[in-house]
Amino acid sequence: MYLKKKSISIISLILLIAIAFVINYTYQNESNKVTGNKNQVTNTSQTEKSKSLNTSSTNTSSKALSGSLTSGLFASYREEREVNRSRSLDALKEIVNNKNTTKETRDQAQNQIIKLTEVTQKEMAIENLIKAKGFQDAVVLIDNDTANVIVQADKLSEQEVAQIQDIVTRQTGISIDNIKIMNRIN
Repeated sequence: MYLKKKSISIISLILLIAIAFVINYTYQNESNKVTGNKNQVTNTSQTEKSKSLNTSSTNTSSKALSGSLTSGLFASYREEREVNRSRSLDALKEIVNNKNTTKETRDQAQNQIIKLTEVTQKEMAIENLIKAKGFQDAVVLIDNDTANVIVQADKLSEQEVAQIQDIVTRQTGISIDNIKIMNRIN
């Protein structure tokens, strides 16, 4: 029984490291896109000074920058979530690795590590399912029996809210009353 829990903990930690790697890789790519778009805007401003660019291309650049910054904001939310989760995992690992920890406390810490890993996987699955419904980006934060969802959209229709609630409920079992959905205006 103890070996089974230990194996589950090790597998969970490996999955968590893999997830952290993917998130870090995605965040770095998005940061590079934002930097690239800022350079593009700088070039656009210089070109406007020389009056060689027309107005329509400037509007396109502004929209691209706005979308990238919003995506950057969502990436920032994800990064903050991962930093907080990482701190929790580090604290739990210290408890698990401490020789003075009782078996009961160690077991509880290992269960918390497994729970955090499961929550992370659910959040990522929900975010991907929301994006599959046509939204540009989304961040999901699950804490105990509540879920907060931030969706990149100017506004949300009742049908879209119902779709998001359905996804969260199916993936987590959280009741609709405990799901908060917000939209982020571009």
